[in-house]
Amino acid sequence: MVGALTRLFGTQHLELAEDVVGDTLLKAMRDWPLNGVPENPAAWLHRVAKNLAIDQLRRRSRGLELLKENAALLQSEWTLSSTVNEAFSGPVIADDALRMLFACCHPTIPTEQQVALALRTVCGFSVPEIARAFVTNEETINKRLYRAREAFRAIGRVELPTERELPVRLKPVLAIIYLLFNEGYNSTAHTDHIREDLIEEALRLCDMLNRNAHTEQPVTHALMALMLFHAARSEARVDGNGAIVLLQDQDRMRWDRSLIALAEKHLSMAAAGTELSTYHVEAAIASVHAQAPTFADTDWSRIVSFYDSLLALTPNAIVRLNRAIAVGRSNGAEAGLKAIDLIEGLEKHYLYHAARGDLLRELGRDEAARKAYGSALKLVRSPVERELLERKRGGLEG
Repeated sequence: MVGALTRLFGTQHLELAEDVVGDTLLKAMRDWPLNGVPENPAAWLHRVAKNLAIDQLRRRSRGLELLKENAALLQSEWTLSSTVNEAFSGPVIADDALRMLFACCHPTIPTEQQVALALRTVCGFSVPEIARAFVTNEETINKRLYRAREAFRAIGRVELPTERELPVRLKPVLAIIYLLFNEGYNSTAHTDHIREDLIEEALRLCDMLNRNAHTEQPVTHALMALMLFHAARSEARVDGNGAIVLLQDQDRMRWDRSLIALAEKHLSMAAAGTELSTYHVEAAIASVHAQAPTFADTDWSRIVSFYDSLLALTPNAIVRLNRAIAVGRSNGAEAGLKAIDLIEGLEKHYLYHAARGDLLRELGRDEAARKAYGSALKLVRSPVERELLERKRGGLEG
C-alpha cells in the first residue's frame, strides 16, 4: 500500500503515504474488534486506504495542490477515483513492492541508508529489527533513516531504473531481500521463531527478479538458491510447541526435498559467469548441510574452507563467528573456542556468548558456560531463543 501511494503522491511525500497507511491500520484496530475481521482483510485495507488517499487528494485540491503532476486527475471526481483505483489494483500492488525497493536504492543515497529505508518502508521492519540486521544500535539506525528520508524527498517520482542503471541498484536490492528473508527465518522479537510470510515474500521478490531479463543474473540465482536451501528446513526447525529444534536434532525426513532440488538447480545456474558473491559461498555451505544424510556426516572441514572464502569476500565479525563454530565441529571444541576468543566487536551480540556457552559446555566447563549463557540472555530479544538459552543453562544446573 505504501508503494502504491508513493507512486501516486511522489517519493517526496513518502511520509504522507505512510500516514495514510497508518490511519488505515488504526481504523482496522478500531473496527475489527467491534464488527469482526472481514472475510478478505487485505481487500478491506486496500479499500480504506484508497478512500483515505482520495480524501487527501481532494483536500489538497482546494488550494493546497499536492503535486503539479496530479492536476489532471484532480479535474474531476471520475479521474480522481479511477487513478487511485488503478494504483490499488492487485498486479500493481505486487509490482510496487519491487518498484519501491529499486526507488529506495537510489545511487545518490549511501548504501546503508538505502537498505535501512527499504527495510523500514517496504518491508515494515521495526528499528530494533533493522539494528539487529546491521549489528548496530537503534540510535544509529534512526539517524540513517532520517538522512535517507531527507535525501529521498529530493528524488522525485518513483521510477524503475533504466537498463543501464539496474546493475548499480541490484546489489542493495538483493541485500534487502536477504535481510527480509533472514527476519522471517529467525525472527528478532516475534512470538513465532519462523515467519513464513516474510520468507514467502522474499522468495517472491527474488523470483520476480529471476523472471526479468534485465535482473536475472548469476548472483540473483545464487541468492534464490541460498534462501531455498534454508526454507527447505523450516518445518523441522521448530517442534509442535513452537520451540527451537537445533540442527543436530532435526528430523531430516521433514526437510523439503523438492525445495532442495530447486535450490540445487538455481545454484547450478548461478555458476554462469565469473562473479563470486557472498550468496554463492553461503549457498554452497547450505548445500553441504542439505547433502549430509545425518548431522554426524556433515563435511565440516569443507564448510570451514567455504567460510575462509567468505571471509575473503566480507571480513566481518559475524562470518568469523560462524567460521569459529564450524572449526569447533571440525577440529574440536577447544579449537572453536580459541577461534571465537579472537573475534572482536561482538561482545554485545547474544550469539557470540551463546556460541561460547555451547563450546564451554562441550568442554565440561559448566560454570563458565553458565556465565556465557547468562550474558546471552541479557542481550537476546526473541522469546523463542530466550527459551532455548534458558533450557541450555537449566540443563547445566540440573
